[in-house]
Amino acid sequence: MKVPRIIPFWERAKKHIRAHKISQRDFAAYIGICYGTLKDWMCYGIIPDALTTNNIADALGVSMEYLIKGIDGKAAEDRANEASTRKAAAATIKRMAIEIEKDAALIG
Repeated sequence: MKVPRIIPFWERAKKHIRAHKISQRDFAAYIGICYGTLKDWMCYGIIPDALTTNNIADALGVSMEYLIKGIDGKAAEDRANEASTRKAAAATIKRMAIEIEKDAALIG
């Protein structure tokens, strides 16, 4: 069975490893794998099993979804909440405009 090559996974992981100012060797030890295994995965773009991917994500302080897809689930949720808030605000403004028009018609 051929394992899919997903290089961006490791590009994202390396970025965060560097940000934590830790060597790849120390990072491998921290997540409980051999340094050679980590280097092979990075070199060949192999994504590890789900448990190890979860350990990597936890160690780096990111989500698995971010590592795998490049999507930050929290950021997507925040954008959805902002869109919902904007939609609710627009509806409120529209209702207020209608009320103002009604009041203006009564006065005028």
